[in-house]
Amino acid sequence: MAINYSLVKLASKFGDKAGVPLFYARAQMKDSISLKKFAKLISMQTTVSYADVTAVLVSMQENMVIELQRGNQIDFGELGKFRLQLTCEGAATAAEFKSDINIKGVNIQFIPGSDLANIFVGMEFEQVASRAVQKAALKAEKEGAKTLD
Repeated sequence: MAINYSLVKLASKFGDKAGVPLFYARAQMKDSISLKKFAKLISMQTTVSYADVTAVLVSMQENMVIELQRGNQIDFGELGKFRLQLTCEGAATAAEFKSDINIKGVNIQFIPGSDLANIFVGMEFEQVASRAVQKAALKAEKEGAKTLD
């Protein structure tokens, strides 16, 4: 099973290559699995009903939010850990740091456990057209064009 990617040209903001545009790979997702579909997959692989799986997953989501807001890390064993990470601007001194000014946001950080960390070993990658190129090609095809510049 290969992971699709497309190339994007970005100028580095840091280091000795700052300002130099380089090409980077961006993963192209094939699909999005809804909670409903995910619960159905789990229920088909276990003896647990779809309703029970859905209830547990919804409860897990609600409790994750509560525990993260309390400042707790959530450890799912071999799956990995979830915790909060702050994005902020620095201040010249500790006295000048103001949380309402310097803290710009909060992200959820995921640290994969050993089972997930090892899934990338031997993974294959396949380059595909970017979403913008795919969209332009589809539009051109609908308009009857034989080539795309």
